[in-house]
Amino acid sequence: MRLRSMGERSEADGEQAAPRYEACDPRVWPLVHVYVERLRLPAAMLWVTTERDVFGRWLGRRVPSAYGGAYVFLRRHGVHAVLINLERIDLDQPRALEIVVAEELVHMRDHLDGDHRRHAKHGHDRIAHRVAELTGTTLEEVRSALLPVTRRPYRYVYGCPGCGIRVPRKRRGTWSCSRCAPRFDPRFVLRIVEVLGD
Repeated sequence: MRLRSMGERSEADGEQAAPRYEACDPRVWPLVHVYVERLRLPAAMLWVTTERDVFGRWLGRRVPSAYGGAYVFLRRHGVHAVLINLERIDLDQPRALEIVVAEELVHMRDHLDGDHRRHAKHGHDRIAHRVAELTGTTLEEVRSALLPVTRRPYRYVYGCPGCGIRVPRKRRGTWSCSRCAPRFDPRFVLRIVEVLGD
């Protein structure tokens, strides 16, 4: 016997199927259910996860840790995929999780309606106003739902053997100097000249 995810109904019930939840925190399920109904979304076409690795597998690429939430239409599967990145959501705020879920489902609604625009300025654009109205929260609550992004500090300073320019980098890698060659050129490969911090 197969267990159903929260809110899932069988086809025998004559009702719409629920979203597919894969590696998804159960706190997200009831919120998705509420906003799927409010926005009149096709639940059977929705995949939801709270794991960046799972979302990345669906996309076929790595997902940045800075995302608080993400929405994408996966053409090859014909489904809408949503990531709710709990690590970036300020869960100390009572409605933060709800705001992020609602925002990603607003993106799905927009896509279904043919509006493929993205955020103009996150928290200050038309989407933020719609989310605030939909959830009954203030714009300030929408803007503060995510934790501030912590940027990794620069760890290395690379230098060009040709022109001597110094370039800070956060990670090791192989790059050539763009001043000395417009395309990668092994003669101008940047070399580490200084290691910063521990």
